[in-house]
Order: sequence, then structure tokens, then C-alpha cells
Amino acid sequence: MKTSLIVILALLAAACSSDPSEPTVTAPLLEPATVTSLWLEAVMAGDVEAVADLVEPTGLAVVAGVENSISSNELVGLLNGGFTEDLATGYWTTFRDDFASIRGGTLESLVVGEEMPITGKPDYTSVAVSLDDTTGLVVLRRSESGWRVDHAATVGPALVDQLSDYLESALSGDNAIPIADAYRTVVIPALDAAIVLDESNSDLVFGNEFMRQLVEG
Repeated sequence: MKTSLIVILALLAAACSSDPSEPTVTAPLLEPATVTSLWLEAVMAGDVEAVADLVEPTGLAVVAGVENSISSNELVGLLNGGFTEDLATGYWTTFRDDFASIRGGTLESLVVGEEMPITGKPDYTSVAVSLDDTTGLVVLRRSESGWRVDHAATVGPALVDQLSDYLESALSGDNAIPIADAYRTVVIPALDAAIVLDESNSDLVFGNEFMRQLVEG
């Protein structure tokens, strides 16, 4: 059972058994930097169950689907049912290995820095991560259970052309409604947050004109 579900069940049990006059005790939310550190540690350890608790699922499904050129039927399956353990293991193993080959260092070697709030986006924030002299940002989105890594905002800007092409193709197919809804509710707001980061951090280049067209269109 996932940690967030355990917390919810515990709180419900406490609410049902306690005197109504007693104050309700809620679990504290993890700080964004802590969530980022836990996510990196879980990916490095191959703990896909922990990763699933720490990552926003809809944007992850869309990004993974676009990266792997899966069919719209397969994407809807991911959106509805989530990743199987095998799929999650394969995706995050590839993510970890690709980072090492491209960046010349492991996720474990990343230094997690301070939180950097995103102006005008209260449901989003970012955490600086650095490797040697290179700095990047992990973007997080607030959910009912706390902060989660937003994969669409973190890596989506590098895939914006593919994201745009995939959406255009999907809108003419049988799965237009669920895929368009995933873009509307998660992917496009995530890219919009990335645009704000791009404008406020001159040394961190996320956006381009195609992303602006996708967000504004």
C-alpha cells in the first residue's frame, strides 16, 4: 500500500474515532527539496513504488509516451491504469542511465539546493540541482497529498516539438478527449510554469517559441 494512502486511511480512522471537539491532527507536508532528494534516491535505487508516490502521474505518462512514440491507445492505458512495475522499472532505469551518459555524472552526484518559488504559480515550485558547474531545476507541483515532482515541467520543455506533434495527431483520432484533457489539466500548465522559469532565470534555458504556441494555443 502506498504511503500516501496509508496516511489518508490513518487520518480517516482518527477522525471517525475521536471526539468531535478534539482538534484534527494532520500529517506535515514534505518540503520540495526533501521530495526532490527522495525522488533522486528512489530512482537511483530502482524503487519504483517510492518513485510513483513522488511523481505527478499524468505528466509522466504523457512524457514517457511521447518519448517512446507509443500509440494513443497505449497512452490512454497509461493515463487510466498507470505504469506496471516492469514498465516503470524500464523507464526509470533508462532515465538514470541516460542522465549518466549525457551529463557525465550520476543522479546520486547531484547536489540538491534550495527551493526557488515560481512567480505567479502558487501550485508550482522548483528546486535547484547542480552537478559540478552546471545548474538545473526540478519542478514540483502541489497535489492534495503534498508536493510531487512534475516530470512534464522538468523535462517536457526539451520535448516540446514532439509533445505538440503528438497532440496534433491525437486530436484527429479516437482518443482525442482523454489525451486533450491530460494536456489541458497537466501538461500545458506545466509548460506554462516552465516558461515563467525561463523568463526569470537567464542562465536556465527551458523554453522556445513552439512551447509558447502550445501553451497559448
